[in-house]
Amino acid sequence: MKIVLTGSIGRINQTLVPQLTHNGHDVTVISHQSSRSGLIKVFRATPAIGRLDDEAFLTRTFRGADVVYLMLTGVLASDDIYAAAKQQAEIYAAAINAAGVKRVVNLSSVGADLGPEVGSLYMYHIIEQTLTSALTDVDLTFIRPTAMYYNLLNSVPTVRKSHRIYTNASLDVKNVWVAPVDVTPVIIKALTEPVTGKTVSYVASDEQTYLEVASALSQTLKMPDLRVSQVPDEVMQDNLVTAGMPIAFAREYVKTVAYQREHDFYADYRAHQPRLGTVKMADFAQVFAEDYHNQQVIKH
Repeated sequence: MKIVLTGSIGRINQTLVPQLTHNGHDVTVISHQSSRSGLIKVFRATPAIGRLDDEAFLTRTFRGADVVYLMLTGVLASDDIYAAAKQQAEIYAAAINAAGVKRVVNLSSVGADLGPEVGSLYMYHIIEQTLTSALTDVDLTFIRPTAMYYNLLNSVPTVRKSHRIYTNASLDVKNVWVAPVDVTPVIIKALTEPVTGKTVSYVASDEQTYLEVASALSQTLKMPDLRVSQVPDEVMQDNLVTAGMPIAFAREYVKTVAYQREHDFYADYRAHQPRLGTVKMADFAQVFAEDYHNQQVIKH
């Protein structure tokens, strides 16, 4: 199959691309950084260097593809993340239609079934709706991973400094986590085993509360006083901005977590309960520990 992927060589594509090319598929990877060309070629894929807001470039790159894989990138620094997400989805849709592509797989997110009340994840609702409305003659699969484990790596500095994870989430409510390597096989199936019409697939690896997350990290790091602390929304927003997150996105991200704290966020996930993947929180704790120790080495 001729497959075109957006997302450069990010966390998911690092495992997705080599598996697809190993299985004999003709893979083109879009990246806006020419420096990524070498690694893309190492994975035996063809680099296409250009901008995702360049409709003409996307149309040329998509033309002749059996399937195109779309993901959202580069909007988190926007003053209006929702307008930016809609604009990107509209550009994608226009290029898909102009290129005559009939099969699209979109990396969406848990929470895409909800409205503006869900904060930052509303971006994915906008994208799904925009693609669905514009691509009426295209088979669409939306992949909805849950919270990525690697987001927990943002807590490495506070764990190192004060042995604390800070969050505005409920500490004893189950959250659903996923590893990129568990997302990859779901994407491969969606790309290579087409399904007619519009379909939605959730992807998850483990279900753990923040208290259980702290326990797993405490054991792995051999840090018995490691704790997770719940902080008010405004404190969490200030912490995120101080750590470098754009203020507009920080505000909406905190809103997302607050919604999960106060509502049944995972209702649609449970209604379409996927088989959990192989990477559990205890496995990710090893990754967290490696990052923790690497940052110590860099600092010293």
